Amino acid sequence: MTSNEVDMKCLKKIIKLIYGYWRERWVKAHFQKYKSFNNCLKYNGIAKLSDAAPGTYRFVVAYCDEKLAHRLLEMGFVPGEYLTVIENTGSKGSIMIKIKDSKIALSNEIADKILLRK
Repeated sequence: MTSNEVDMKCLKKIIKLIYGYWRERWVKAHFQKYKSFNNCLKYNGIAKLSDAAPGTYRFVVAYCDEKLAHRLLEMGFVPGEYLTVIENTGSKGSIMIKIKDSKIALSNEIADKILLRK
């Protein structure tokens, strides 16, 4: 291996470590793990995505594991971001939303973990 190849491998490892560190900090700051929304739902104006009627809302937070948090972040779920609930088919179906010019269908299981503000 040449010294240039070694330098590139080291650089890639450093970038991966830095990216992982910042991603982990961001996830800890914006996504939390809780089993119940009871404490959060008592505040006025906050609702679960699974209970949301069609209309425009702001994303507040998602209570989920790191893998789902990363998926949601890639879809555009950033705190304060506006999203539009297009259709909510009830507890056994899915929810169609529009976020950042993309239409996304989420299962009720995932939508139950997302909090919104009207």
